[in-house]
Amino acid sequence: MTLVITHHTVIIIDGSPLTESLKKEMKLLERTIRIMNIIEEEAPIGIKKLSKKLEIPEHKVRYSLRMLQKEKLIRPTAKGADITEKHEEFKAHIRELLEMLSKRADRLRESVSD
Repeated sequence: MTLVITHHTVIIIDGSPLTESLKKEMKLLERTIRIMNIIEEEAPIGIKKLSKKLEIPEHKVRYSLRMLQKEKLIRPTAKGADITEKHEEFKAHIRELLEMLSKRADRLRESVSD
């Protein structure tokens, strides 16, 4: 198995059950943040337009939108999703979380190095 960790992306090649859940969660977080960023730039925006713009299936967009709405980061409107005031706080939280994960990844990388 090969694990490549860069500043912005985790790529797991030949994954095992030990790493597949991490890979899946990172993809979900990445997709959800991309969706939130587009909503911030182009609100209001609907599922079909988001799906086309991101080249991902509508059901995955819908799932991410539900997550964002549950966290009160977006709100539905008649014309599509719109961003809420809470999104800036969330982005700051994500930056802090990614910094912490980056440090942990560095320590983990050192522990598996030859």
